[in-house]
Order: sequence, then C-alpha cells, then structure tokens
Amino acid sequence: MSSLPRWPALVAATALVLPLVAPSPASAVPGSTATASEQRTEVVLRGARLFALRQLARSEHRLAAGRYPTVAPERRWRTSGTNGWLAGFYPGRLWLAYESSGRSVWARRAAARQAPLVVRQDDATTHDLGFLLQTSFGRGAALTGSRADAGVTVRAAAALASRWVPQVGAIRSWGGPEGQVTVIVDSLVNLELLFAAARLAGRPEWHEMARQHALTTATQHVRPDGSTTHVVRFDETTGEPVWKGTVQGLADNSTWARGQAWAVHGFTGAYAATSDQRLLDAARRTADFAVRNLPPDGVPYWDYDARGTGDGTRDTTAAAILSAGLLDLARLDPDPERRSSYARAGLQVLRTLAGPGYLAKGTGSPAVLLHGHHDATYADAGVTYGDHYFLQALLRAQLLPSTRPVLRPADVRTSGRATTADLGSTRTVSGVSVRWRDGASRSTRMGITTSRDGRTWAAVRGAVSSGRTDGFETYDVRDDLARYVRIVVRGEGAVRALRVRG
Repeated sequence: MSSLPRWPALVAATALVLPLVAPSPASAVPGSTATASEQRTEVVLRGARLFALRQLARSEHRLAAGRYPTVAPERRWRTSGTNGWLAGFYPGRLWLAYESSGRSVWARRAAARQAPLVVRQDDATTHDLGFLLQTSFGRGAALTGSRADAGVTVRAAAALASRWVPQVGAIRSWGGPEGQVTVIVDSLVNLELLFAAARLAGRPEWHEMARQHALTTATQHVRPDGSTTHVVRFDETTGEPVWKGTVQGLADNSTWARGQAWAVHGFTGAYAATSDQRLLDAARRTADFAVRNLPPDGVPYWDYDARGTGDGTRDTTAAAILSAGLLDLARLDPDPERRSSYARAGLQVLRTLAGPGYLAKGTGSPAVLLHGHHDATYADAGVTYGDHYFLQALLRAQLLPSTRPVLRPADVRTSGRATTADLGSTRTVSGVSVRWRDGASRSTRMGITTSRDGRTWAAVRGAVSSGRTDGFETYDVRDDLARYVRIVVRGEGAVRALRVRG
C-alpha cells in the first residue's frame, strides 16, 4: 500500500473547506467548526452550480443546431460539428444539468443536441467513443432508461471493442509507427463505455477487455512514484513496450497534468466497475502523487514539472477532472482514513475552482471555468470538457456523507409518490439526504418542497438521483424556515430513508 497523501501547504488551505466525511462525535453538533465549514462551502458550491446552469442556458440559446462548443478564448465559443472528440461533452453537460436540477427541459435539450452524434456510433477509427457517446447517449440511458440511447451505447461499444489488441491487452488509442500499438493514458476514461454496454447487452467479454486495458495501463503508464507517462507504444507482435513519452506534456519524463487527472478518474471508475484491488491500488497511487504535488490552492500547473519554467500556467481542466476522480475515490475506497483524505483534497480543488480567479462569473466568457491550458501550444481559455467535469464533480460531492446536523422529525409519512417529514415546529432547513430504492442501479427524478403551515408549499430544489449508490445522496437547498419537508417522486423510484438537515 502506498503512503497517504502529504499536503504541506494544502493542509492549511483545507481549513476553509467542508470535510464531507464521517465526522467525529463533536463535529456533528450544531454550531461546530465542521458544520460551519460545510455551510460556507455549501453556499460557494450552490452558487457555482446555479452559475453553471445559467451559463449553459446562455450557450444553448446561442449555439446553432449541430454545432458543439470546443474552447472559449474570448466572449464566444468556438465550435465544431460532429467530427473530432469534443462534441459529446456538450450534450453531456446538458444531461448533468438535468441530473442537477431535475428539470425535464434539460433532458429534452440533451436528447436534441446528442441526436446528430448518432453518426459516430459505428466509428471504429477512434478510441474516443466514450468521450463522444458515453457522456451523451450513455448518460441519457442511465438517467432516463431510454432504450434508444442504450442501443447507441451498445453499438458504440462494439466499435470500440473492435480496436482490441489481445497481444498487448489493450485497446489501440491512436495510429503510430507500423508494427506498433499506441495506448494513451486518456483512454482509461473511455472504458466507462465498455463497462456500461457490457451490462446493457450482457457482453461480459467487453467488461473483461476494459478491465484488462486498465490493468495494462496501470502496469505500463504508472511510474513507481505514482506519476504517469502520457503515451506508451507496444510491439504489436510481442506486446512488449518499445517507447514511453508524451505528445502534450512538457517532456517525455514529465507528468502531464491532464493525463494524471485522467488516470485518477479512470482507475477509480474501473475499480468501481470491477472491484479489482490492483485497480484500487493504481487509483490510490496516482491520486496520492497528484495531491502531494498540487500547488497550495489545489489547481495544478498544466504539467506537474512546469513549475518554475517559462510557462507556469495552471490548468482548470485537469483540476476539474481530478476533483471528480478524487470525490469518487472518497466514496469508494474501503479505508476510512483514505476516504477522508480524498474527500478533503477533492473538495479543496472544487471549492477553489468555484471561487474568484477560476470561475468565469462576471467576465463575459460563455464558459463556466477560465484558464483551461492543457498544452503549451493552446491558449489559456474556457474548455468544454473542463466545464463538463466541473459539473460532474459538483454532483459527486452530493454522494459524500454530510456532517450537517439531522433535524429529527416528529412524523414521516408516505402517500403515493410523496414522502413528508413533519419537524414538529418551524426549523431552519439547509438540505435533504435521501436513500433511494435501487439507488445503485436506477436514477429517480424528484422535487423537494417545503411548507411552514402544511397548506402553502414552495418548490426549493429538483434533482435526479445518480443511480450510483445505495447510500444517502444529499441535496442542498437555500437555508429557509420550514416545518414540513416533502419529497415528491416523478416517475419510477421510491424513498427508502429521509434525513432533513439544518
């Protein structure tokens, strides 16, 4: 087991960050430092979530049909068609907006925007089908149960599986020198497509391909200290590595920040799908390296070795991907101490991104995050996938345990699709934690309403559950007085347990 992360300057910075982890008995009482810290962070992250949705609505009104945002170096998005690897992130963001708000308009927008991408479902010329079609159709299938979306996901997985090279034990990422197979660390995140489609179509061989690809990457791309190399080329006949280096990083022996973030995110996802201890170890090692080497505010330089060079620019795309990966690892790691450590680190990065200097609020940019700079040849700009993973990280923060005090109700009743908690008197309500029936396998759309008198009700939050956990999911709301809190299920699903938080 690798050592736990050491955070010289980061530890001090986390004093301002809410530790959404299993609290000590003292931290659970109202007015405690942990609770106050969580409350402050809730306000920051809530503001960032609402800003992200406003920015997305603004983009939706301005983008032409069939055009997809790529980068925003100024006050408008540059766009592409269905070509390239970036187009899936925009409908993916629309699905994340649906998950975050529960508003059906976002689902309709996502379905309309992803529709032109169906032309890529049989594209066996690229490994980027996960970025293109799992973020879009795959997420749509998970959130809504759409059979059409599931069908596209399965066909895309078949195309990706056709790039499997058994001698290497990996999927070919790019072309390269004749007789060689190129595998890049980014490909780990595309494995989610194979894992999801294997479940949908009953194709265990796809699951095994994805697991083996992740294991090959853990062996060949992860260095002894937990840093990663961007590219490995293998002999196509023997499967032996013949070259290791980078295409986008500072140097062949440096650590490209976005690649390191892909590794943390991808290994964590592969562990979630397989429960393979070797993949948990790879997730831990890459996460520990990243956290040990972050600047004090938690946003990495575009390459971990760029500090002190002529280009010491930060990269918010790497930070957003890393935060999403760390927050997932904080939920999944079986070690309580590590869960706490990864939660603190992931939330530190997320809160920094949500603050001044990185959030695009007030700048006129159509992006959510500024300062995406993943490559020395690219301008510092807002980037579509940076915004995507920032939204994903905000949603993953909801899956961590909350330390906010539980307001014990005098009565809880379920009638039809509504579950109502009567607090017995008017209290300040700041959030609701829900355990959903079949929460790890099905998403449930719901709305939260509150009332002071049981007659007049106010809608305070909508959302769609993640479909990823049997534990509690916590939905923050703006602090307000209420006696009654009601969860209304829209469609299938049911509340298993409810906690109202003050």
